[in-house]
Amino acid sequence: MAQLDFHGFDELLAKLDRLGRFDEVAPKMMEAGMEVLQKEVVEEASKHKDTGEMAASIKPTGLIKNADGSFYMCTRPTGYSSKKWRNPRKGHEKDSGRVQLRNMEKLIYLEYGVKGRPATPIITKAVIRAEPKVIQAMRRVFEREVETL
Repeated sequence: MAQLDFHGFDELLAKLDRLGRFDEVAPKMMEAGMEVLQKEVVEEASKHKDTGEMAASIKPTGLIKNADGSFYMCTRPTGYSSKKWRNPRKGHEKDSGRVQLRNMEKLIYLEYGVKGRPATPIITKAVIRAEPKVIQAMRRVFEREVETL
C-alpha cells in the first residue's frame, strides 16, 4: 500500500508533479478536501443563525484552473436573504429603508464585525478545525490513486 507522509501542501504538490499525474489527481484531492471544509463551514455558520438561509446557501464553487496550471476552489454562501435588513452599507446609516442582503454579506459581517457588533469568526474557526480532516481526506485520495499505478 502506498504511504504519504508530508508536512506541507507544497511537498504534496511536488510528489504529484513527480508522478506526472498532477492534472488528474489534484482535482480529485481538492474535491475530497472541499467536502470536508464545506461541512465545517456550514456547521460553524449554523451556530449563528437567524433564519438559517445563509448557512443553507453555503456551497463550493467548481474547480477552477488558473493560467499557471494551478487549481483552486472555495466554499461560500450564495444567493440573497429573503429577510429585509436595515441598510448597513456606508453612507446609509440614517436610511430607514430596508434592503435584501446577499448571504455572502451576512457571512462577512459576522466574520469581521460591524459597528456596534464584534467579529464572530466563522470561516477562520472552520478552516482551523477542518485542516487536519481535509489533509486526511486528500491523503486518502492520493494513496488510492497511487495504488492504481
